[in-house]
Amino acid sequence: MKKVVGIILVFCILLGSSSIYASGLPRTSLSKWYGQTLQDESGAVGIATTTNIKEVLVEIKLLLLESKDKFNSEVSSFLGTQITETTSNLGDFSNDTKNSLAESISNLEKVSFDEYMNDELLEEEIGQEIESLLADVLSN
Repeated sequence: MKKVVGIILVFCILLGSSSIYASGLPRTSLSKWYGQTLQDESGAVGIATTTNIKEVLVEIKLLLLESKDKFNSEVSSFLGTQITETTSNLGDFSNDTKNSLAESISNLEKVSFDEYMNDELLEEEIGQEIESLLADVLSN
């Protein structure tokens, strides 16, 4: 009977220790597997993210370079147009000024200085007479 009790006791001890070992082993194994899988996936996502960010940055750089070239060509075109228009306007203004000056010179050459002075003196005398008449009328 001692043998039977000893065998049962040894069997219970072995069964208990194997249950304890078995219950701890999956938890540890699962934890290790989860940690390793998470680490692997995190690394893969990090690499993919870095690669995608680099690709996006390269595309943005190309877009900016194309935009810069297009902007430069449009600015050059605009400046060329403005320079042409301004040069044309300055030429027209210069011609108008020259024509106006030539016309003024022609008109001044037609008028004699003596007649001009006589006209000015006449206007001055008329102005003085009007002032004296107004002074007489208003003083009465």
